[in-house]
Amino acid sequence: MAQQSLEQLCESGQELLIATRYLEAETVLARAEKLALAVSDWDRLSRLYMPLQEARRQRRQRCGEGIVCLDLLADGPSDQLDARHVLENYPHGQLLVAGWGSIAPALAVREMAGRHGLYVETFLAAVYPTTSGQAVVIVPLEVDKLPEPRAQSIEALSAKLPDKSLILREDDLPRGSRKGTFDTYGEVMAMWERLHRPFLAEADAQTNLLRKTEGYRTTIQVDYACELAHQKLSDAARELAREALAQSDPAALSSR
Repeated sequence: MAQQSLEQLCESGQELLIATRYLEAETVLARAEKLALAVSDWDRLSRLYMPLQEARRQRRQRCGEGIVCLDLLADGPSDQLDARHVLENYPHGQLLVAGWGSIAPALAVREMAGRHGLYVETFLAAVYPTTSGQAVVIVPLEVDKLPEPRAQSIEALSAKLPDKSLILREDDLPRGSRKGTFDTYGEVMAMWERLHRPFLAEADAQTNLLRKTEGYRTTIQVDYACELAHQKLSDAARELAREALAQSDPAALSSR
């Protein structure tokens, strides 16, 4: 794969998508996206984002058909959630894995699930003690830094969290494991949408096309299966391709 050209990667990704090998298709198409971005090939990107969206949409749906468990929470500082143990118990599904003041367990689950090609997804969450009971924090991005866990009010904790984090009371989360259904899928989707919505709105508000694309790509980092972000990325890339063509060959643009 390392020697494949951009065109070959796009073709390979499409073939894998047709073959319903969605995780592999996503990996190949994401690599094609990276190469196309490096050379500002906006025309190809405008056509690439829709199959990439489909691969990720199918990935999300496959995860939703597994077990849904949104309360894999550390009980305290000595409760170290182990990614291997989590995935042995939940090798297929939608999870919320929350370490004690840390998203490290969730990151480890994501990494291991990706390495082994599992249809498992998890929110990036952490448990915090507060003066009104335990709270669960969900952060948008893998690079987000969290404060140390110590007893404080929810308001004080909220002020220290990364921008656009979600904070829930432990009792707000459904308890136990459930087989994925239409209802559980809608429930989890609502959480993802709540997480990505402010990022999508910020990207929409940008007037510069390059900043729009950056904003939509950040939205996808928050929620890999955000369909609107992929669709709007495709539209923005198409406009950037038109601008590039107008600068290099105005006559070719007017003939389109």
